[in-house]
Amino acid sequence: MRYIVTFFWTAILGAVIGYIGSALQNAHADYQQTIIVALVTGSIGAIASYFISKAHAPKVVMDSDEDEEA
Repeated sequence: MRYIVTFFWTAILGAVIGYIGSALQNAHADYQQTIIVALVTGSIGAIASYFISKAHAPKVVMDSDEDEEA
C-alpha cells in the first residue's frame, strides 16, 4: 500500500514540477511525459531506498544466556 501512495504523490508532485518548469521556460506543459518521468524516477528511488535501508539495518544477535533466562 505504501508503494501505491508513493507513486500517487510522485505523479502529483511531478505534474506540479512540470507545470512550474514549463511556466518558467514559457513552454507548453506536457503532463503525460512529465508524469511518466516522475513515476520512473520514483520507482528507482523506491527500489534504491529498499536496498539501502536493508543493507544498513542493524543486525540483532541474541545471546544464548538471554534465551535461557526468558
